[in-house]
Amino acid sequence: MLKKIFHYVLSKIKIFRFAKLFHIDANLLFFFISINISKLFGSNVDEKLIVLGGSSGNAFIGNTKYLYYYLKKNTAYKLVYIVKSQILKKKLTNKGIHAVNAYSLEAIKILKKARFVFVTHGLSDIIPIRFSPKTTFIETWHGILMKKYVNIYDTLEYSKWAKILRLKIENDNIYDYFVTPSETKKNLTILTKHFLLPPHKIIVTGYPRNDIFFSNDPNLPKKIKNKYKIPDTFKQIITYAPTFRDDYLTAKFPLNDGELQELNEHLKCNNSILLMKAHKSENKIEFRNFSNMRSIKKDLDIQELLFVTDILITDYSSVYVDYLLSNKPILFFIYDYEYYEKENRGLEYNLKEIAPGPLIYTGKDLIETLKNISKIDEEYKPKRNKINKKFNKFQDGKSTERLLKYLKIID
Repeated sequence: MLKKIFHYVLSKIKIFRFAKLFHIDANLLFFFISINISKLFGSNVDEKLIVLGGSSGNAFIGNTKYLYYYLKKNTAYKLVYIVKSQILKKKLTNKGIHAVNAYSLEAIKILKKARFVFVTHGLSDIIPIRFSPKTTFIETWHGILMKKYVNIYDTLEYSKWAKILRLKIENDNIYDYFVTPSETKKNLTILTKHFLLPPHKIIVTGYPRNDIFFSNDPNLPKKIKNKYKIPDTFKQIITYAPTFRDDYLTAKFPLNDGELQELNEHLKCNNSILLMKAHKSENKIEFRNFSNMRSIKKDLDIQELLFVTDILITDYSSVYVDYLLSNKPILFFIYDYEYYEKENRGLEYNLKEIAPGPLIYTGKDLIETLKNISKIDEEYKPKRNKINKKFNKFQDGKSTERLLKYLKIID
């Protein structure tokens, strides 16, 4: 609401024409207004108020979801979740979660009073304001940086006009801590380089979302299957979770019709189902003509899906790092490897060195690998263990607790 009002007002006044003339992103003007409005509110921080946000305000998933539920169950803190979708706001409110629209004066007021703010995708999860010096801002992030990150100097936060407008929204000005699961020198170097953060702000605690892999609730698998309408009759769940490509918006599963038919027959014979999980920035692919393949909602909680998955198929996504905690087979379907490396994002790591599973380039080879999955599973167990230790320092189901203890939120 607030953003719409701002953009309407800006469209009617000279400053908007000024922005177009000098090629200033309208979002920066919105940031400028929201930050300056926030200065009108007092800086009296509520020591018992924690604000969370995630997935650019459009989904209740990831680290902040799991932090929310842990805090709700184990502390007396007041919790507020910032959203940018009225549908999500209604959904969370119906669950008893205090959700507030980011584009509102209420959100600015709450953020100004927050003692702690947790996000997964930076300021896009909430709204830029001038935070109180007493507020601790924690970026929990959403995965190990496998793919090359965007040039930080090309982002709004580091643009020329952000400096001219004195927005002070650079990472080092906003983030007090940045959470990661790996303490390897390369991972820490990548984070400091890409986010321009000093090393002391990066903390290795593990991701709260991955505590689910250590759940001792015997009913959880059935609950998740029911939630996503996965029939309990299937003996094996195979999940295909490819990464986002910058140059197209439709998720691909590049098998021809004959290969898809052969794969479907294999799945039927083994009482298995293949679930296609598109990236949240992509359109989903449909499997209407195949009984044992289906596309699932792209905004679902991937952690829950991974928990009930028996085989993961991915490519350049860091989703496999989380899944390593399950110690189950991982296949890397990299049909466009050369193109991705040269024309798309490219990778920070040598995939052959860090892939704890076979690299597969064709649909035919993918089907053959699935037919021999037991052998593949045994063959790659040692490497899975090695890579798991590399990227997941902690494997104990206590990442949420460890992070909150570090911040002295719990004892």
